[in-house]
Parts: sequence; C-alpha cells; structure tokens
Amino acid sequence: MVVAMETQPRLTKTYRLLVRGTNINETSLLATDYLNHFNEVVMLLELVPDMPEMLEEVEEWKPATYTEHFAASGFSDKELAIWAYENAPSEYIQAFEDLVGTANEQVFNAADLLKKLNGTVPVEEFQAQTMAQVREIKATLEQISGVINGTVPRYDQAEIDDIMDQDAIDSLFD
Repeated sequence: MVVAMETQPRLTKTYRLLVRGTNINETSLLATDYLNHFNEVVMLLELVPDMPEMLEEVEEWKPATYTEHFAASGFSDKELAIWAYENAPSEYIQAFEDLVGTANEQVFNAADLLKKLNGTVPVEEFQAQTMAQVREIKATLEQISGVINGTVPRYDQAEIDDIMDQDAIDSLFD
C-alpha cells in the first residue's frame, strides 16, 4: 500500500492509538516479545561453560524475522504486532533490522567460535570466551530493546568505524 506523504503522520497516529494498552510500543510500533527469540539462545549459551554439549542446541537455533516470530507465537496480539510492524516508522524499522542482523551474526559467530574452542583450550579460557560472546549479544539485545521502546541509536563516525572493523574483531580470536 502506497501512502501519500501528507497522510503518513495521520496514519501513524491512528496506528499508535490502536496499539495503546498492548505490549506494542506506541512510538516504534514494535513489541519487546520479539526478544524472546534471542533470549532462548542466550540462555543456552549461558549454559555452555558448564555443559559444553549445549553447543549442539545453540547450533540448531535458527533466526526468525519479526513476522515469523509472531506468526508462530502465542502472543495475544500477534496479528496486531505484525500489522504494526508493517506500518512502523522507517527510522525504527531500519535501526531494528540492522541490529537484528547484527545479533543473528553474533549468535552464529559465537557458535562457530565456541565449537572451535571446545576441548582445545583450557576450561577457564573456554568459559571466559563463552561469557564474552554472551555479553556481546546481550549488549546488542539491549540496543534492540531501546529501539523497540522508542529510541533510535545514534553513532558518531568513530563508533561506526569500530563496528564495521570486522578484521579487528576476527583478529581477537586468531
């Protein structure tokens, strides 16, 4: 549906009224329930230091889009959550999707790294590396939560450069 620019603010105001009283944020039109998808894999990762066999379950985790998550959930307002997402302001959607992509990559990178380290480094190092990965993912989930709750993160150029410097990140684990 293409909406004329002059009607967009009016429609956004209407959407915000429709989500009032639900677990969908009135500003971003997103719901924090989506974070449950990531919280499950984070809980599994937190078990890995004491139970390395949990890595198998971590590796079975699959990303789910916002729409996929709610379509399969028991969330009482799931249709409204999907509809609101489809009509959410672009600045929230862009920040949200960028951060979700980052979180997905972090989970996959953590699983790959821990699989390589499991049984090849001292237990203390394995535990430390696991918890470092968990902290990194949780930091991204906090940013996603901020976007869902109506705050779009703003970065200066140095922060953007640091985020984009994947070689520096990769060299930490070589």
